[in-house]
Amino acid sequence: MAVIKKAVSKKPTTKSAPKKEVPNKVKENLEDMYVVLDNKKHQVQSQFSNIFACKEYFWKGKFIKGQKVKFIHGDGREVPVHHATNCGYTLVGKAQKLFSVSKSLCASGEASDDQQYVYINEHSVLSYVGKDDTHTIFFRVYDNINNNNNDRWVVIYID
Repeated sequence: MAVIKKAVSKKPTTKSAPKKEVPNKVKENLEDMYVVLDNKKHQVQSQFSNIFACKEYFWKGKFIKGQKVKFIHGDGREVPVHHATNCGYTLVGKAQKLFSVSKSLCASGEASDDQQYVYINEHSVLSYVGKDDTHTIFFRVYDNINNNNNDRWVVIYID
């Protein structure tokens, strides 16, 4: 009895096309807005807040006690503006204990209001005063009621 070998065909070898890089969702949500901690810029992401019906920004990273904190646009404009009246921050929840604003006027809401309203001037400085830790900071930027894009108020909350 003869053994019959079956011919095995080889597939032609071709190089496969390089894989296209799938955009990362994090990259898609990057904004031209930054959190600056002691002069080190960190690009933030954004999402639409259904609760507040506006865009909110967020960044997760290490905060060190005593760091100066700023929010800026990509072109360096500070948010909120410091040279106009009726500008400042609202510190919500834990942000009241983790941040301090020097050279400012602070007003607390009613006892049931978990917010502090901070009116600033050109000399005001926002600082992180909590323990060294990793946090996610969230913030929303508001303009005045006339729909002028003037970056006059920032609401800050932190995990």
